[in-house]
Amino acid sequence: MKFLVTSTPRRLQIPPISLIEAAKAWANARLADKTIDCGYGFTTGGGFTIINADSADTVAELLMEYPAYMFADWKVDPLCDLNQSPDRSIALIRRITG
Repeated sequence: MKFLVTSTPRRLQIPPISLIEAAKAWANARLADKTIDCGYGFTTGGGFTIINADSADTVAELLMEYPAYMFADWKVDPLCDLNQSPDRSIALIRRITG
């Protein structure tokens, strides 16, 4: 499964540079091992990634390994396949409308 994971920084404290470097290294390692498909930052801080995982529980465990986990608030949304989701909608509409 794929999950959209969005982070919003908590601005109450400034993280040490070493933590930011560790977080960057962690993210690059997850990109290299294909756990993360892609990731982008927002100009206002925070960002998002597309994570490959078997379940939401697996995503939660993965995020808790992220060095800067406690410095952000997280939102995790499961994603549907671009083609399968419309196909399901078409089948539903056909069933409803006869």
